Amino acid sequence: MNRTTRRSIAVVLACTGLAVPPVATSAQQTPRANTEKLMLSLSLDGASLSSDGLRDERQSGGGFSAQVGWGFTRLFTLLVDASGAVLNPDDNEAVLVHFDLLGRFSFTNPGRAWVPFVETGISARIAGQDDAVVIVEDDPQTVDLEMSGGGLTFGGGLQYHVTPAIALGAGLRWTVGEFGTVKFNNVERDGFKMDATTTRLNLGVTWRPLRR
Repeated sequence: MNRTTRRSIAVVLACTGLAVPPVATSAQQTPRANTEKLMLSLSLDGASLSSDGLRDERQSGGGFSAQVGWGFTRLFTLLVDASGAVLNPDDNEAVLVHFDLLGRFSFTNPGRAWVPFVETGISARIAGQDDAVVIVEDDPQTVDLEMSGGGLTFGGGLQYHVTPAIALGAGLRWTVGEFGTVKFNNVERDGFKMDATTTRLNLGVTWRPLRR
């Protein structure tokens, strides 16, 4: 093999070696998690309501929730959530409903399928019970009861992206505030305030239809 042939082989090998790394790098950069644009979610929920003003200081049960949101960047999503749960389904059944406006901050790495996140925002809450026993001026009465009020919500969770557009996840939220409005048999009563904390655990699936 003469000198010219050896030089030609060396040039070919060098060019081949330079061509391989960009291809490998491109494959490594294929996103496994995508948290941008439209977000749709459905979840199974476990919920609880606790307050010193309740006869039973803590009530709990299960329900469902739905979310729609928009990821402005891979780090920040603004979302609205509606959830409902039946508390104490076997005894003195009550209904608890939340409406949330939340900001979600995701710790996204495009090369990683796991995405932890934290959330914070404001919420409206409604709790209702038929045939509830209340004390009005030392007189026990059986009424249809409804309480409503606002609160601050914070929480966090973790998602696993099966594909960049579909994720399975779990989250935990706390809402603190007060029920400031009460209705007995659809008649609103003044001067009512009850501090309460609600907790929600959700397990669900998220779909981002504009991402692939």
